[in-house]
Amino acid sequence: MKESDMYDPIKSWLEERGFTVYPEVECRPAGGRADIVVTNGAVVGVVEMKQSLTLDLIDQALRWRGYANYIWIAIPYKKNTTKKFVNMVLHDYGIGVLTVSKHGNVWTDKLPRFARKKLPHLKEALTEHHLASGVKGGHHGGGYVTPYRITINNVRRFLQKKGTWCDMKTILDYCETHYAQPRSSLGKALQTYEAEWCEMKKEKGTLYFRSRPVPKEEAAPAIQLTEKQANLLQALTENWQPPTLLARKMPNVNPARIESSGSLYVNPILKAFINKGLVEKKTEGRAQYRLTEMGQAVRKEMYPDS
Repeated sequence: MKESDMYDPIKSWLEERGFTVYPEVECRPAGGRADIVVTNGAVVGVVEMKQSLTLDLIDQALRWRGYANYIWIAIPYKKNTTKKFVNMVLHDYGIGVLTVSKHGNVWTDKLPRFARKKLPHLKEALTEHHLASGVKGGHHGGGYVTPYRITINNVRRFLQKKGTWCDMKTILDYCETHYAQPRSSLGKALQTYEAEWCEMKKEKGTLYFRSRPVPKEEAAPAIQLTEKQANLLQALTENWQPPTLLARKMPNVNPARIESSGSLYVNPILKAFINKGLVEKKTEGRAQYRLTEMGQAVRKEMYPDS
């Protein structure tokens, strides 16, 4: 079982306990990237995943001491494989252990010990970009949320909303960046690396930027949904709902299958809907979802009488 295969079951297990789950979070003060960071109010936790229980995994988990209230390691389930020395280390440092079966069941092998004092850096690194990135914890193929990507996403959203040419001063008045010298660094990044969506012009010595207009012939096609996606769309509304309730409300689905799978049945569809801009996820507390304005419009078009 790969690390990324454990992510969805662990994510569901954590969400059912009221945590908001952020995958692949980089925290420079701690010197690394956590597979999973979770929050519930002021409480912060970290989960590090590996294919087996090794000293490297324990060392990876220990990095987050002082940054998180709870620390877990997660591994595939194997019967009676933990050595006495490893158990002593885990106990002494208060590290919890989660095991994941090949069927996606999650068990608590050891409970983590609550650490009261923590530095704020890890929680400060969390953004809405992590929730919408589509990257799974334990993923090693790139696509991570980085300070650069957060900056560019903010600028892109601003320019798309403005729909007109903006100079760098205007952009920086509305968009925070991670650059020490943002005026020159951001301008160079937009010209060099983001030309696919951002165009530039120079007038009287001043650079102006805008999001490239989409030609009519390249406009996005109508959204196509699978039968399973269409069923979930019927259950979604403009009000916040937990994934288990959404699963139970889906039409044309065997109730026994819903009860056995729970939120795992709908989580991949919800993630796809978020990527399409149809659904948004509540950023605090227990995992809940609702339709965006675009999602409401699509639902109304597909089900005008509901």
